[in-house]
Amino acid sequence: MKKIILLVVLFSFMAEFVPPAMAIEVDFSGSLQVEGILNSSERMLNEDSTSDFRQMRLRVQTEFTITDDLKLVTRFDALEKVLSSKDSAFDIANQPTGWDYNTDQNNIDFDRAYLSWKSPVGLLEVGRMAGVTWGTTFCDDESDTDRIKYILPVSLGQGKLYIGLVAEKVTENDKGPEMSDADNDKYYLNATYVTKNYRTGLVWSLYNFKKFQDPGQSFATKAFSDIYKDQMAYSPMELAGAVGDYKGKLPGHLGGFGAAVAADGGVPGVNAAAYLKNNPDFVSLGAPVAFGGSANDPMNVLATRGATMEAKVFLLSPYFVGKFGDFSISSELAYVFGTAEYDTLGAEDRDLKTYAFFIEGGYDLGPFTFQLGFANSKGDADYTDDKIESMGYVSPGVDWKKLLILHDDVTGMNTTLANGIGNHVGAGFATPSTAMLDGYKLFYAGVDYAVTDTISLGFIAGMSKADEVPTGLQYDDDQGVEYDATFTWNLTKNLQYKAVAAYLDGGDYWKTRQAGTVNPNIDPDIYTLYHKLTLTF
Repeated sequence: MKKIILLVVLFSFMAEFVPPAMAIEVDFSGSLQVEGILNSSERMLNEDSTSDFRQMRLRVQTEFTITDDLKLVTRFDALEKVLSSKDSAFDIANQPTGWDYNTDQNNIDFDRAYLSWKSPVGLLEVGRMAGVTWGTTFCDDESDTDRIKYILPVSLGQGKLYIGLVAEKVTENDKGPEMSDADNDKYYLNATYVTKNYRTGLVWSLYNFKKFQDPGQSFATKAFSDIYKDQMAYSPMELAGAVGDYKGKLPGHLGGFGAAVAADGGVPGVNAAAYLKNNPDFVSLGAPVAFGGSANDPMNVLATRGATMEAKVFLLSPYFVGKFGDFSISSELAYVFGTAEYDTLGAEDRDLKTYAFFIEGGYDLGPFTFQLGFANSKGDADYTDDKIESMGYVSPGVDWKKLLILHDDVTGMNTTLANGIGNHVGAGFATPSTAMLDGYKLFYAGVDYAVTDTISLGFIAGMSKADEVPTGLQYDDDQGVEYDATFTWNLTKNLQYKAVAAYLDGGDYWKTRQAGTVNPNIDPDIYTLYHKLTLTF
């Protein structure tokens, strides 16, 4: 908190004493939110206890207006945590090594800083800013991205056309002597037309990824990571001996695996797979992964395809949002296609082709607003064939948040449902999240009721099925029906209270997805209670 106060004082001081010829206006905005969450069963296991916790976040955005056309925008988050975690009244000196207490001094995270210039020929923005958003919130995963953005507004007919160009750095891998031509970059060309009654647009994107993982590689890497996470409590880099002489402190076979990981550049891959295959004593430590001879076996995946691949992928996404009298409609399509290439000898290229779309209609009837919609995110449950077809791997779409349990990540169940299967957004972009990769088909209907000018009630129900599950055995695609009831109260202009009660009447998908047989320990009928108090300024 001391850092926050010092920053505010410093910014105010700078604005006060800059010479008049270079006067700078400073504008602060942001929010403080405190959330309470109760999950009846985070893993859907019969032995689960009720999880009940609170969390918070302070967000502050600062705009320095240097001239009428030139701004510097920054933003930081602070105290983003579960309450009383990462700071405690306990004396750190009396706690075991590694316990995370009294760390408030490290809680400020500056996530954005960029310049914004309204030039005579359009808007130019450079720096770290919001990205991975387009059109509606469907398929959006807003995050902090390093980019250069240019927007040209053009008056056209009854509206205005905005043409945009964006170059974005996803990961920088070329710095240093170890690798070159290994960056992951995105490029966007988009056009948006805005009128009084509707807005519509089209984006054409190129994902030029030189060092990436397909879903099979991602699952295999997680399998190896689970070994040293669960069995030795050493990080991959520590185990590889990249930080200090850890190999000398480990038993011989563990040190040998560390050397194998080091040969893969700190990422478990072909060398680590070969080491495990030739050293069964390592696996016999009780690792949670069974290494057999199937095509999905982690060692076979990494030995045949390697740990990474290159992908050149194109995204085409049109959208439309309009309101005509009492009727409204919104829709978006995201279509992805491209090729994945592998450096490993004999590994064949794979085609990437997938899509997601939704369409929703709404109708206003006095204080009531009705909605009816359908959404489909293409899934892929087979990570061994010659196609990559999961839209969730490319774009989970966590910003949509249509249903609290199935689509949101605020409860924490996005990675825990069904003992690790997760929900439709999983752990996010390019992660080994089973339900996210399986995709979904969702029919939903809802109604909102404005009780007063400050109080509203909402109800939505959605019936979901996995878009694809593995063939054979007893795999089931029925994910069930979720019901969400929402209460919103705007106490003042800047203070809002919101509460949501969500219930998932889960289907057999959650009982069968892990092994293809019914798991009697899974109870898919769960509920969540969520509430949030938000102060905006």
